[in-house]
Amino acid sequence: MTPIHREWTIGNNALRFEPPDLLWAEFRGALSLEGATRLVALYRELGESRPFFMVAEMQAAEPLDPETGRYISEHVRTEWIQGIVYIGARLVHKALARGIVLASQLTEMADVNVLAKIHFVSTREQAHALLAQLRAR
Repeated sequence: MTPIHREWTIGNNALRFEPPDLLWAEFRGALSLEGATRLVALYRELGESRPFFMVAEMQAAEPLDPETGRYISEHVRTEWIQGIVYIGARLVHKALARGIVLASQLTEMADVNVLAKIHFVSTREQAHALLAQLRAR
């Protein structure tokens, strides 16, 4: 089935799928555990159809609480996601993103190369350029 353009709102967060394989996310504020369960279900739905790239704008995001981060690390499968590009992530976001990956590796939910799928940039323009490079690989 060919993916179609779709949009979601999960709490204060806005997500938009752009065919064939790009999920844009704008994270604003805190992500609740309920929001995380919906987010993981969305990742599953998209990723089981076709692995996708995600570009996440993080400027207005708050750090995840430990329970929410644990839920995400235990339920997201690395085979669903080809790569993640975080825009404007603060140090705490970078640490949490890598921590979630490391936790999933410890529970044998992720392959050892998953850290290579995570990228950080400052602007949308840099995200677009990096996404082009990732697709070329």
